[in-house]
Amino acid sequence: MLATAGVIVRPFRLPEAVWAVAGALALVCLGLMPLADALQGIGKGLDVYLFLTGMMLLAEVARETGLFDWLASLAASHARGSPERLFASSMRSALSLRCFSRMTRPRWC
Repeated sequence: MLATAGVIVRPFRLPEAVWAVAGALALVCLGLMPLADALQGIGKGLDVYLFLTGMMLLAEVARETGLFDWLASLAASHARGSPERLFASSMRSALSLRCFSRMTRPRWC
């Protein structure tokens, strides 16, 4: 419970990961979870960790190359100064991305 509160509140400005790992270590050290089960849980999530790492790397490359800035300027120019058109365009984009992601989702999701 303290680890969850630490992740949400982030006391001492520590990253969320510090609190999550501290909570996991406390479970093992206090004997509330066997070490073998904890290691097995880490192993089961390996595909998710690799997927998230790849997504973060792609997002960082897109940010560094200015892809997001280019997309924002493209959307703004297509809206031609209309906030309603900009909103509608962004919603259409979000919906089409959502539909595409559902079609290409791997079986393990």
